[in-house]
Amino acid sequence: MGSDHMKHSDGAGKTSSGRVNRRSFLAAAGTGTAVALAGCSGGGGDTVRIGGIYLISGLAQALGTSSENAARAAVDDINENGGINGNDVEITIRDHGSQPAQTIRSLVQEDNSDLLIGITSSGVGLATAPTIESLGVPFIATDIGTPYITEFDTEAYGDYYESDDGKAALKPNIFRSTANTSHMTYGIAKFIADNYGAMRVANMGPDYAYGEQCWEYFKAYSEGLGVDHEYVASEFPSLGASDMTPQINSVLSNDPDLVFTSFWAGDSTTFMSQAAEQGLFDEVEDVFDTIGADPTVFSALGDTTPEGIHLSGWYWPTAYDNEYNQAFLDKYESMYADENVPSIPGFTGGQTWGAVQTYKQVIESVGSLNSDDIISELEGFTFEEDPRGPVTYDADSHQAQAPVTLGTTSFDVDVPYDGAGLADIQKYTITRDESLELLDGSGLGPGM
Repeated sequence: MGSDHMKHSDGAGKTSSGRVNRRSFLAAAGTGTAVALAGCSGGGGDTVRIGGIYLISGLAQALGTSSENAARAAVDDINENGGINGNDVEITIRDHGSQPAQTIRSLVQEDNSDLLIGITSSGVGLATAPTIESLGVPFIATDIGTPYITEFDTEAYGDYYESDDGKAALKPNIFRSTANTSHMTYGIAKFIADNYGAMRVANMGPDYAYGEQCWEYFKAYSEGLGVDHEYVASEFPSLGASDMTPQINSVLSNDPDLVFTSFWAGDSTTFMSQAAEQGLFDEVEDVFDTIGADPTVFSALGDTTPEGIHLSGWYWPTAYDNEYNQAFLDKYESMYADENVPSIPGFTGGQTWGAVQTYKQVIESVGSLNSDDIISELEGFTFEEDPRGPVTYDADSHQAQAPVTLGTTSFDVDVPYDGAGLADIQKYTITRDESLELLDGSGLGPGM
């Protein structure tokens, strides 16, 4: 993780298992974050304010904008249906900027946000978690993959903020609505184990925490599943690299059967277009990517998307046949059909909509905006109306137990843009106990 790893000593109390004690945390965070707002339980009194932080400029602009759009659609839907206990909901979305911790702080201290959602980068998520903890406001992470942020067992994996090799970074007011890297890489490793067996595998991914962790977890899960791959190359072009051909040619020179990648947003577009130019997709049996399955990627690539490769994602619009997903898709299309974006949500859409709607149900359940009450209710809370099906936030890890998707790129699917989509979609789930067994001996925590 390099510069993504920072030291921090928190003042919150911890249990013997390493899990942070919520009451000690709130006492340390200060009384200002645990004050109920008058009128929330009765309705008609106060505005509920949500603050969001995403990358809405630069490399990940399309990704962050997709999350912003889903969040705004959820807020609009809630307000159209009576708000939260009769109170209107307002949302403020800010770009990460050059100082994301300061941005988060301002959302609470200047904009008076009662609830928070975000972040677009695993590295930023880990670096800003201590700031989020100090603010005491409930935070649901919708867009980050690192398993560390929802790993609570500091005794087994070390405290990320107190040890150079620590991998447990859970903070008591941080939850996650999306599946994480541990879960994503399991799905790909399981598919390969079931359909290919042992192969010559090469890796390409972005040169920061997310790319490195994806490769580590993929190899660990493959070993746990009993698949003895030969790993022939591993390349990490810089995040946002405009030229990946040296790394692509390096991978090709090692004659892999499969290529595992962990690109997303603009990096996915760059990799696939340049890999096609170099003939990579003709030379290997298959290519897999962790979160490359996104309408903005397919739209940007147009007819150059290679057919028949396997892309994974946290959410794909047609993967879930239920009334709640359809309601989300209808609302999203009604708001963005005329905008210069695909009129279907991206791979962060389902969990972002779900996070905002979860807050609504939790607040209505506890009857106030008291941070302590909301955090307590979120632990073990099941949101039945999530677009991906019922989602439960684990009481210990705060990780949503949600499925991941893996599909095959195809031009024979109905999408509202010029480009490919996903066909033959499979969904993968895994429990903490199953993950612990498969990862045994790797030193990696499930984060679930």
